[in-house]
Amino acid sequence: MYSKVWLPGVLRHVGSWFISGVVQDYLIDCILTNVLNIKMTTTTTQCLALSRSTIQPLKSDHVIPKGVHEPIRQILHHEFLITERLLRANIREGLVLPIIGLIARFLPAPALLLTTPWTHLALVLIKTFICFICHLYVFEIVNQVLSVDEDIANKPHRPIPAGLLCIPDAYRRWLLSWAICPFIASHLAGPEAAGLFGAYQAWVYFCYVWPKINHWIFRNAFASIGAYNMFRLVDTIIHSEIPSFPVMPKHILLLFSTWVMATVHMQEFHDAEGDRQMKRQTLPVVVGPKGERLLRASTAMLVIGSGVVLLVATSSCIQGSSFPNQHWTVAGLVITGILHNIFACIVGFRCVWHGGVAFDRKTYKRFYMLAAYTMICYLSFWQMTEKEISIPA
Repeated sequence: MYSKVWLPGVLRHVGSWFISGVVQDYLIDCILTNVLNIKMTTTTTQCLALSRSTIQPLKSDHVIPKGVHEPIRQILHHEFLITERLLRANIREGLVLPIIGLIARFLPAPALLLTTPWTHLALVLIKTFICFICHLYVFEIVNQVLSVDEDIANKPHRPIPAGLLCIPDAYRRWLLSWAICPFIASHLAGPEAAGLFGAYQAWVYFCYVWPKINHWIFRNAFASIGAYNMFRLVDTIIHSEIPSFPVMPKHILLLFSTWVMATVHMQEFHDAEGDRQMKRQTLPVVVGPKGERLLRASTAMLVIGSGVVLLVATSSCIQGSSFPNQHWTVAGLVITGILHNIFACIVGFRCVWHGGVAFDRKTYKRFYMLAAYTMICYLSFWQMTEKEISIPA
């Protein structure tokens, strides 16, 4: 008897915590009908069939289920951010330089370039891009995993200091990339490319992991041997699609590697303070502040002197030989030789000027790399000149 009095009130009070408005009254009436066995004409179907006017639209703060592809897009975006920050610092040396070298290999042979199907040329470019992304990745992941403290102080944009990549995950990427990248190279350009990848990884391990000899000679030698390996890999990629393409002779590659060995410590001037704090024995750190002026002058002379040697070699080659119907090769030698001299002189003067850390960084990252690009272009034309001279002989 009393339940008919207080039970509806209790249920209405409890229901107000969960449901409000017209839906609350309507649902409670349905519950009361079942509990108290009250005869009502409303059926279950009618109880559930709520009017459209009682359904409120979703507010902006409601959680809307994401699309199926949204998680994949976020993962890919995250991976792109990590890879871009990982490779950004040395993109000119590790990716732009081999692509310039690839283009330079075709410049002295326009007839071969014109007779090669464009699909083969496109495949060569794509393979070069993929292989040297891998080539740069296997170095940078090791370099950055082992220099976290320095990067926190000097390069906070890198993925580990920026919080995009944790150290255990970086080690997993190290192992995974070193296992996969040689297989990628082998699939794209054959077993010789995989062998060059393996040799490069061994060289990285020797110089940066163990025994990690802390001497400036190995700092310069790492870049020098890496450049030699790089252009061997470029030739291997070209041959995978164009077997008739002439390979650059080893003595030409050794000339470029020697130039790199003698001048690449240009990259250490703007990092001297950080290297000193990390106790790295780079050449500017070894000579110290007192000997830095002499080192800068010597480096400038080496860079400018290499350009003068190229001009003298070009002049003597043109005067001592006849090049019938080879105006393109001669023009290429002259143009690339002059361009290299221009950039070499800019590098030399900026090196001696010593305008600060940002100034030295720009000297290396921009003008020294331009001198390297023009040097490899010159050597590609020089290789063709040697071949043309040896044919009549």
